[in-house]
Amino acid sequence: MESDLTAHHLQVVRALSRPGGPLSPDASTATLRNPAWFGQIDGEVAATPGRRRLHDRLIAAARDQVPQVEQGRRAIVLAGPPGAGKSTVLNEVLGEDRGRFLVVDADEFKRALLEEAVADGSYEQWIKPDAVKERERQGERFFPLELASLVHEESSLLATRLRREAIAEGANIVIDTVLSSPDKADQLGRMLDRAGYAVEVIDVEVSYELSEERVAGRWRQSYEQALRTGDGLGGRWVPSEFARAVFEGPQGRSRPEVAAEALAQGAPNVLRFRRFRTAVDGERRLEVDQGRAQVGGQLMDYPLVKTARTVQASRPSVVRQRPAGLGRDRGRD
Repeated sequence: MESDLTAHHLQVVRALSRPGGPLSPDASTATLRNPAWFGQIDGEVAATPGRRRLHDRLIAAARDQVPQVEQGRRAIVLAGPPGAGKSTVLNEVLGEDRGRFLVVDADEFKRALLEEAVADGSYEQWIKPDAVKERERQGERFFPLELASLVHEESSLLATRLRREAIAEGANIVIDTVLSSPDKADQLGRMLDRAGYAVEVIDVEVSYELSEERVAGRWRQSYEQALRTGDGLGGRWVPSEFARAVFEGPQGRSRPEVAAEALAQGAPNVLRFRRFRTAVDGERRLEVDQGRAQVGGQLMDYPLVKTARTVQASRPSVVRQRPAGLGRDRGRD
């Protein structure tokens, strides 16, 4: 059962994370607000030389984690609400091929930025707001990942840079994103098409109630573990307003569901589109499995795609400029 201490702290974090609050992404101690780290060039946010060196190091570290990445021009767009279980589905879909893809995930950069801030002292000197310091003086415990919103914009800059550089090299990538905007989904599809990528879209859906339960549960588990051990970064909190907005798509659907479907339908280089949905009882089902037999082809049920490819393979060889598919037929229930 949740302790009174943890329940109280959860309410405090929620309150501080509201729009305009000291833990909102645009708060005064957010890293992009630090003039020692960021300025503007031609109206665009630009890192100072010292901060740029940190970014170089974090980008290099992210690449070093997957030395076997292949240059196959394959991309997986992994979409879905917070707490949907995207990482679990990705592991099941890719299996042993996981190490051949570079995963671009802004949340991993949030963790890395906070670890650096704790190590160099800037977590206490700059990032931690007075409202948190005051509560700590009263005995309440906070942990770095609860302040992740203050590095949100910077982590997005890092993820965008890593994605851009990887695409320029033709590396296989996984773009782990909420994908809450059809316009951004369209831009992403066009960018990958221009770069000659074959794309798979994987949308992982849950209800708002289950998302909220999972987000709170993961935070609670990490927070209580950090309290017991006295170390670690704690759990990352997803502001309730952001989580709620993700589910305010048309006709009661989530924004990622709508955007992922639009990307699959509109981008000619999407060769497979799968939607997984987890019910309230916790069972995950493969709800949609569609694809194209070739770039620019018709989007249809995936069994028909496999049949069409078999027919194509029986014909005289034709030079193909893009791979015919992505991953394996894992992930079915």
